[in-house]
Amino acid sequence: MSVTGRDLPAEARAALDAGQLIDAIKIVRERHGLGLAEAKAWVEAEREAPETAAPAARRANDGELPAAARAALAGGRVIEAIKIVRTERGLGLKAAKALVDGHVARSGTPIGHAAPGERPSARVWGLLLAAVVAGVAWVLFGG
Repeated sequence: MSVTGRDLPAEARAALDAGQLIDAIKIVRERHGLGLAEAKAWVEAEREAPETAAPAARRANDGELPAAARAALAGGRVIEAIKIVRTERGLGLKAAKALVDGHVARSGTPIGHAAPGERPSARVWGLLLAAVVAGVAWVLFGG
């Protein structure tokens, strides 16, 4: 439970983790029907004291993307990564996108490139193989 005795909505937690304070406040206001000052105080208290958040919420929204989403990003498939985050974390589109964008910003790895220690996706290997086969065919039959 949070400092208010209620769990912060998962979408608000994801927005907060992605550094989007205003979006987190909007989500809290919409979900709980709170005024601006009360929602802002709640979200800021959660930001300053994240250890008070529910353990399950912290694990579900720890800012780390699922491995499948990271692999999709490494292959340049941002939309697929967002879909994976939405499915696995139970988030809305905006919160899932915020989580993916936050991961990309923190990792410093360009989309479509494997992060250090990660293998390129099968799609990258498939494209490389297709290019090699096309080159060999051109040399043997067309060149």
